[in-house]
Amino acid sequence: MDAFETKFLREFLVVAHEGSIRRAAERLNVVPSAISRKIAEAEARLGVPLFERSSKGVKLTEAGELMREHAQHVRDEQTYLLDQIGHYQDGRSQIVRIATGEGFASDLMENGLLALTRDHPHLRFIIDHAGTDELQRRVIEGQCDIGIAYNPLMTEATRSLAHSRQSLCGLVPSHSPLAGRSSVTLAEMLEQPVAMLNADYAIRHLVGQAAADRGLALRVQVETASISLLLRYVCAGVGVSFLPRFSATNQAERGDLAILDIEETSLQQVSTHLMVRARRRLPKSVALVASFLSEHMLAFRD
Repeated sequence: MDAFETKFLREFLVVAHEGSIRRAAERLNVVPSAISRKIAEAEARLGVPLFERSSKGVKLTEAGELMREHAQHVRDEQTYLLDQIGHYQDGRSQIVRIATGEGFASDLMENGLLALTRDHPHLRFIIDHAGTDELQRRVIEGQCDIGIAYNPLMTEATRSLAHSRQSLCGLVPSHSPLAGRSSVTLAEMLEQPVAMLNADYAIRHLVGQAAADRGLALRVQVETASISLLLRYVCAGVGVSFLPRFSATNQAERGDLAILDIEETSLQQVSTHLMVRARRRLPKSVALVASFLSEHMLAFRD
């Protein structure tokens, strides 16, 4: 067996993603022993283990990480080649995978995909939302083509095609005494009942660090992974929350809540990023979508 044949590399990526040979076999509709045998043969040829095995599953070794990068590169180059030679010109759908923070959802649909799908009906999309760290992992590991994130920690494994300064703002109920103001201090925000995104999201760390720097206590009444729930919390008048302005524009225009600037430097120096995996040659479809979203989404307008 050639340890680097395309079929093996595809199966290897699934095992790496699932962290389990059994789950990978179920996903690929093959018997687990067949995958185990191929991995063992590859490890014997290379002279190094690709996975650490335990009762909980498998985890990539350093050599396995190098193999994963190679497998992703081969898959990306194959997609690029098919795209360049016109593989999709016969009416086949082009699928672009997007991972995004939930707070970008309205902006993505109304200012991005609405016009994009009308102008390019051949495109198809797989869209999922995740926390900042998980979203960036999906970009790095090739599980999505484009990642749209708020204040990610950029590394050499990702490349930002668009970014914009988007301050973290305070959301307050429309009937709040604070609602008539244009700005508010962090201390004034934290005097109110607070709903926050959980620790999977960059916003929680941003507010927590800013509060600590000011010697303020961050007491969270409601913790959630749902931005929709945060917006309903504020609109219902229960308390306040923190989101970038573009995440609550529709609610503010309807008068359901007010968006205030926060007088805190660290919360004003925050950026949105549209990311792809570093060193990847982008297929035309991915490049087209990335360019369109960069130009039309509010999240990328300064």
